Order: sequence, then structure tokens, then C-alpha cells
Amino acid sequence: MTIPGLDPSGELGRLFFQIQSKSGHDKDVRHPPTTSRGATDAVDLSGLAQDIRIYSSRAAQLPDLRTDRIQQIQQTLAQGSELATPEQLADAIARETILNDLGS
Repeated sequence: MTIPGLDPSGELGRLFFQIQSKSGHDKDVRHPPTTSRGATDAVDLSGLAQDIRIYSSRAAQLPDLRTDRIQQIQQTLAQGSELATPEQLADAIARETILNDLGS
């Protein structure tokens, strides 16, 4: 299963991995037995693990601050416009509540 744009370091990413580990989807990752001669170890990564590695490296390249977004918010506030509608706020609060309940 692939979730585009999943940030594995964020709250949703941690929740997703907790659910994945509880549901037994970790069976895709195989670790071959090691030999006593110290031969090189090999690991086959699942598609999910490969996606996580790709997205993690992409996320590491992003700047910590999105100055373009900060400027847009500052302009919106300076104009006296709303940043979000009441419906958008209610939706965000509901999502956060659901995520918090699932993480407990």
C-alpha cells in the first residue's frame, strides 16, 4: 500500500506505521539467515519500505521553512481576509480528534 506524500516523521506517518505493525504487514520484509563466516547480509525491502526511503530522502531536501507560504499568510492577514472558513476549521479539528483517538 502506498500513500503519496506520507511524511514518515509526522504524526500521520507514526500512526500509519503503528497500524501497519499491528496488522502484520511487516511480513514483506525478509531477512535471510547469516552465515557463520561473516558473509555479507542482504535485506529485501518491501514496496512500502522502499517508498518510505524515497520520500524520506525527498523530505530531507526540503527547506525547514516555506517562506512563500509564510509570505502568503502574512499578506492575507494584512488584508484582513480569513485564512480558513469555519467549515475548514471544523474539518481540521475533527481530523485531529480522530487521529488522536486512533493513536491512543
